[in-house]
Amino acid sequence: MKSRILLFIIFILAMGCTTVEVCDENNDSELVARFKTRHEGAPADTTVSALTLYGIREGLSDSLLYDSISTSGFVVPLDPHHNFSSFVLQINGQADTLVISYDQEIYMISYTCGFANLFTIDDNIELSNGVIKSDTILNDMIDAEYEENEEHIWLYL
Repeated sequence: MKSRILLFIIFILAMGCTTVEVCDENNDSELVARFKTRHEGAPADTTVSALTLYGIREGLSDSLLYDSISTSGFVVPLDPHHNFSSFVLQINGQADTLVISYDQEIYMISYTCGFANLFTIDDNIELSNGVIKSDTILNDMIDAEYEENEEHIWLYL
């Protein structure tokens, strides 16, 4: 009887020392962009009434990421196979192309969770001078472990 109790206590203690890592299933590093306008020289939040956004990848068909939505910004994945990502934005019937260049590193989150990409945005974001007039890079590091309210770039309309 005493051996069963002792065995049970050892089992409970052993289970207490074992941890099970719970992994965030999303290891994607995504760019967060917000639309802005200039009001008396200062940035002001704005909302577009109809955003359609396509991701363009070399050798693949275009991907529709947003379809005619009213929004103040967007979240898009970056291409881990190239050092740039291209997007076509249609805002209220006008089109613009956005090309973001970056350096990237792959790092290990943990044995259970695997790997993620860390992108560092280059200073020269290319715009086709359509709807988007200019940009501001707020945070050039795009990581899978970003905060909920984190913004990477502002796009001025």
